[in-house]
Amino acid sequence: MAVNDRQSLWNPERQVAVHVSQEPWRLSDDVVPRVERHWETVNRTGGRFFRGPLLTVSGVERRSDRTIINACWTDYAHFLYSSRHLLPDHPDYVRVLFAAGCLITQDGYFLAGVMGSETSRPGWIQAVGGSAEPNEVSNALFDPILSVVREVREETGFNLLDPRIARSMQVAGFTEDSYDGSIAVAVKVELQWTHQEALRQFAQFRATASILELSDLRAVPLGDLGRQWLDGQSEPVVRYLRALIQAPELVPVGGPGD
Repeated sequence: MAVNDRQSLWNPERQVAVHVSQEPWRLSDDVVPRVERHWETVNRTGGRFFRGPLLTVSGVERRSDRTIINACWTDYAHFLYSSRHLLPDHPDYVRVLFAAGCLITQDGYFLAGVMGSETSRPGWIQAVGGSAEPNEVSNALFDPILSVVREVREETGFNLLDPRIARSMQVAGFTEDSYDGSIAVAVKVELQWTHQEALRQFAQFRATASILELSDLRAVPLGDLGRQWLDGQSEPVVRYLRALIQAPELVPVGGPGD
């Protein structure tokens, strides 16, 4: 597949269940030492990454009434090695599954983050969100809303459980990457703020936070204007963000300015 053919496809299916296996990913015997050596090299050359857990997609079942995404746990060392040294057709390639916080302001903007210098993708523009944590899985089901609440609090300081900040949260669908099969479960969050108010709140958080995963927060218009805005950025943009920006299901109820 040519690079220009790579895209993230939007699926508006709201009835999405993410089933997480109790058995973690079992790497091929020959890949295990490569992952370890790569992780040692990353740390030795100044990497400050945490070898935490993350979910990888093992299969997708599309039924008439819902979509079931099957996943299992692996770790960040496996992901880094996979993303840098394996192709998607390799049996040990990591197809990351995560929840994307689709923060929609009252005046119809999507809040996207610019990744900080200490992350694996410094400078990239993406949705607020990240890897799942084990306590976000209950009875073998991943809760994307719980994950987004935590990630948004960590990355922006916004407490989405406060009704003065967020008026609703729901799964709106998911994106699936045509190149590597990674999946972003989209959690639509309708904020009580305009985009200007949200950016001011983030600036206050950034000024006092000891650790910053995001170096900046951007207000992106929804729809075609948002696609054009992303195309005009000098920073790289993750593929799934373009799909989210153009998803009709993410437009606020009543439209911009509601």
